[in-house]
Amino acid sequence: MNYRRHSKTTVSQWQMLLLLGGVIAIFIIWQSLEMPGNAAFSQAAGTPTMPDRLSRADVLPTPTPNASAPLRQIIVPAAQMVATIVEAYRVGDSWEVRNLGDLVGHLAGTSWLGDAGGNIALAGHVEDAEGKPGPFAHLAEVKIGDLLILREGQRQINYRVVTVTHAAPDDIRYVSQDGHRRVTLITCSDWDFKTSAYLSRLITVAEPVTSK
Repeated sequence: MNYRRHSKTTVSQWQMLLLLGGVIAIFIIWQSLEMPGNAAFSQAAGTPTMPDRLSRADVLPTPTPNASAPLRQIIVPAAQMVATIVEAYRVGDSWEVRNLGDLVGHLAGTSWLGDAGGNIALAGHVEDAEGKPGPFAHLAEVKIGDLLILREGQRQINYRVVTVTHAAPDDIRYVSQDGHRRVTLITCSDWDFKTSAYLSRLITVAEPVTSK
């Protein structure tokens, strides 16, 4: 009678299969713990928080002007400016202007053409989030006596610049409503490389041109 020894190779293959099965099981368990919807993962990872400071990626999409409303525009030849005006809405104690891009924002709550409050406050960027020139890029070139035009549909009112000055970012005198008819343009000025912020606001005020 022939005697056959059990092959050690056969036993080794079974051991390898068992080991592989264990590795696969551990992997499946680990994957289930990593799924965001799993309670154990949520408790371990915690709740994610919003970024603690804004970056260029946080700039809001530029709004689309309301096609059903008359087109609003500002024209300042001395600043090489022809820009569309959209509404800049209040957010807390300020206005949302991050999304203006190459548009000019009418600060909600300030006057518009013919309103009793008188002061039309408009804000615009000197540059956009990518560093490209904004609508008020050349506003610093405007001088007293220069022409400013506001249009709404077929309506047009001409103004002349009477004041060019700088103000602190939190100086709200220039958006006050006192019944005196004027347009106030506001943009950032005096970039500080140390703080990466604009230290002041350039304020340009124009009054209606009256016929004599």
